[in-house]
Formats: sequence, C-alpha cells, structure tokens
Amino acid sequence: MAMILIAAASIGVFLLVFWLAGVVSTARRAIATTRNAMQAIRNPALDELARERAVQAAAIRLVVASGSLVLRSLMALAAAFIPILVADWAGIVPQAAMLAFMERWDVIVIATVVVTLGYVVGLCVWSR
Repeated sequence: MAMILIAAASIGVFLLVFWLAGVVSTARRAIATTRNAMQAIRNPALDELARERAVQAAAIRLVVASGSLVLRSLMALAAAFIPILVADWAGIVPQAAMLAFMERWDVIVIATVVVTLGYVVGLCVWSR
C-alpha cells in the first residue's frame, strides 16, 4: 500500500511541476511560432529576403523553446523523485524497490489510464 501511495505522490508531483513550469504553454508557443513561419513562407506579399528573415527568426525562437522545454521537463522529472527519495530516507520503501515497482508494465498502464481519465474529466469540468 505504501508503494502505491508513494507512486501516486511521485506522479502527482510530476504533473504539478509540469503544469507549474509551463511546459504546455511553452509547447503551444513553439507550435504557434512554427505556424507563423509557415504562413510567412506561403505569403505571396513577402519577397524572398523577408521570408528568409522570418524563417530565421522563427528558427532561433524554436531552438530557444526546445531548450526551455527540455529544462522544464527535466525539472518536473527531478521533482518526481522527491517523494521516492523522502520515502527511502524515512525507511518506508527503498528507492530501488520503489523504482522497480513504478517500472512494472501494470503500474505504468494503470497510471496512464488514471491520468488520462483525470485529464478528460478535467477538460469536461473546466470547459464549462
């Protein structure tokens, strides 16, 4: 039972930090940058130099956004280890046993289904 609670805490911390770090909003901005660059490429009113400048500016913004997404995701992943490390230090569950538990396919499937259902329910509730 302790392993399930610690796994749930770890997943919850990951999701919380993932959201607080703005991973989704940063990814949306990167997608918007890509769309804007594609519109600039297709814009017949722009000459080749203007198109090239727009694409180069978008490329720089995308490289920065990619680095930002990697760092934000790593921060969420590192934060997810906090409950596992605390449980290990407190002598509740050894870190190796906890990680072995969380790597099991049934735990991964159940966690994925629960998080996905939570996301879908959240969309239904918050979209009103």
